[in-house]
Amino acid sequence: MKFNTILLFFSLICFSFNSEGQSSYIHNGHNIYHHLDRLDVLYQINGDIHSSFKPYARSDVRALSKNHDCSSMDHNDHILQHYFMQDLSFLADSLYEPQKGFLKSFYKSPAHFFEIKEPDFSLVINPILNFQIGYESENDDVIFLNKRGIELYGTLDEKLYFYTNFHENQSNFLNYITPFIDKYKAIPGQGNYKPYQSAVFEGASGFDYSNAQAYLGYKISKHSLLELGHNKQFVGNGMRSLLLGDSGQNYFYLKFNVRFWKIEYQSLFTELSSISARQTVNTELLPKKYMASHYLSFKPSKKFEIGLFESVVYSRENHFEFQYLNPVILYRTAEHYLDSPDNVLIGLNGKWNIFSRISLYGQFVLDEFNFSEFFDGTNWWGNKYGIQAGLKYFNVLGVKNLDLQTEFNRVRPYTYSHFQESEEIQGISVSSYSHFYQPLAHPLGANFSEVIFKLRYQPTRRLILEGRYLYTVVGRDNNTNFGSDILLLNTTRTDDYGILQHQGARSEIQNLSLDMSYELFYNFFIDLQVMLRKDTNLELGNTNTTFINSGIRYNIHNTKIDY
Repeated sequence: MKFNTILLFFSLICFSFNSEGQSSYIHNGHNIYHHLDRLDVLYQINGDIHSSFKPYARSDVRALSKNHDCSSMDHNDHILQHYFMQDLSFLADSLYEPQKGFLKSFYKSPAHFFEIKEPDFSLVINPILNFQIGYESENDDVIFLNKRGIELYGTLDEKLYFYTNFHENQSNFLNYITPFIDKYKAIPGQGNYKPYQSAVFEGASGFDYSNAQAYLGYKISKHSLLELGHNKQFVGNGMRSLLLGDSGQNYFYLKFNVRFWKIEYQSLFTELSSISARQTVNTELLPKKYMASHYLSFKPSKKFEIGLFESVVYSRENHFEFQYLNPVILYRTAEHYLDSPDNVLIGLNGKWNIFSRISLYGQFVLDEFNFSEFFDGTNWWGNKYGIQAGLKYFNVLGVKNLDLQTEFNRVRPYTYSHFQESEEIQGISVSSYSHFYQPLAHPLGANFSEVIFKLRYQPTRRLILEGRYLYTVVGRDNNTNFGSDILLLNTTRTDDYGILQHQGARSEIQNLSLDMSYELFYNFFIDLQVMLRKDTNLELGNTNTTFINSGIRYNIHNTKIDY
């Protein structure tokens, strides 16, 4: 029995239970996440939300908009009050005063193109648009993006919730992204693609690709739900995650979630791809691998949250290892019981709203560790781990809606990599912490240190100004496995000892970007961006990027590709 069939069987069994209402999710990256952070830190308004689980459910946002008022807020914080009273309820599909709309069904709410609301059924349909055009001075190239799509979501009988979107894209990419595509045959965050040559604009060429997300969920009981879908998850409170990020391609999954008292627990079982689609020949299927992960979050107070994460990635010749379906067992125990060669990670995540305007957060991921080797100072290759430390500071120096976030990430060489290989795929680990030739955690993989500063200012409800500076040092693999590329077999490492941070072809990356977004009407933005990027590498050569860009987008957020 194939893995997909088994997951569907489990989901159908669970559909026989009684349940209460549940809903789809708000996409991670939406502006509302920033305002929810402000509500959490400034006013301790976050309801039952465990902030390290993303994306957030619309039902959780609905609870915020229904169960709290603005009495605890600063009366001068007009922007946050507006988001709290109006935009939260729009996104949660819970209008206080429904409008008549255009032709009775269109734009009954500013957030929805088309909607139907009945006692036992709801449906929302929205278009997705993103048209961007810019200029990269180094190559005299016009950089463009043409994205069109549609999303559809709703509920049935207050028991079943569903979501799907599809978008078609034509675009090209900046000079530091194209080498990644050429090497791995994968577009960051996307799936398969084909070459594109415009029939309208002479000389405009790039890539043609589509993507889709979909999931079907059922709330088993008041405190638990089961979800089957094709999407991606994020664990953490930062701009990056060292545990499970969302910068890569979507994957097929079964998710079981429980929330009660001060605890939220999630089991995630996924089907991944060892390589990208363009690495196969003709109609060959992508070779499969699998991941099972648990995340337990404990929130003893409104200001503090801590979580324990574990994950195992493995290959079983296109079938799932059923012993990993146990939702509570520690995977390291199961791995030893099976005498398996699987890749197990464990990690910690934490957040503490330490002062009235400041929140601290961080992560620690452990791939492998030996205390005696660590304190011997021999730099043993097997001490593979990563750390994250971050800070969010709201209303900086008393300036309303001026917010700062800074974050540090550091991952040792060979972290997330593994030694298991397949006869079908030479030189590539089939158990690395990756999917579709893209890392499941930080987009750089390993062997790097990174500092990010982000300053955001919203002087009016419609205008958002953001500046971001990134400084990164990474030791790249230059025909030798120095531990940066997690896809490579770690048996091809340079040595067992003397493994140093940033070893290899050392790159120093600096990226300064300035963004302005103006919301012309609800969720329709006019964008302007300027970016200066410099990648200094004495062995591989320098790459400079000067880019200016403008565009419009509707019902979608911009995704930054830094590496």
